[in-house]
Amino acid sequence: MEGPYRCPVCNAPLEEDRDAGFRIPPQCPYSGTAYPELCALHDKLYFGRWRKMEADPNDIRRGYAKLGRLLTRMKDAVGREDVAAARKDLRSAEEALAMADADGEPYSSVKFMDQALSYIHHALNDLLREKRAKRHSPADYERHYDVILPFKEDW
Repeated sequence: MEGPYRCPVCNAPLEEDRDAGFRIPPQCPYSGTAYPELCALHDKLYFGRWRKMEADPNDIRRGYAKLGRLLTRMKDAVGREDVAAARKDLRSAEEALAMADADGEPYSSVKFMDQALSYIHHALNDLLREKRAKRHSPADYERHYDVILPFKEDW
């Protein structure tokens, strides 16, 4: 069976992502970034349902699996680029993610998953800095997601 069509810029599936509230825009919002696929994957996790107060255990488990895939792709990119600061951030991300037990203790895992995502974001910005590219900010892409910034409703 053929999978979904993918964006030629960010490689994201051209289908809505219910977990992230991602709506398909007419043009890829990540086309101007140095690492469009990594930025898109990061944001789908950043705006993901697993980070919301109303997340259920299945939302958290799906977020955990997606976070593992993003970490693997980030390690591949960092391995190709050989950026020491990014390698250090990814080690910290791996340590944080190792503390999460999404199957056994999903709600306790959110804190560690959020820490891992933050370290991955730092590693992504380390890669962008190395290329002298604009740093990645999820807030720049918020309009493409049907969400309120994570936990903003609790401020």
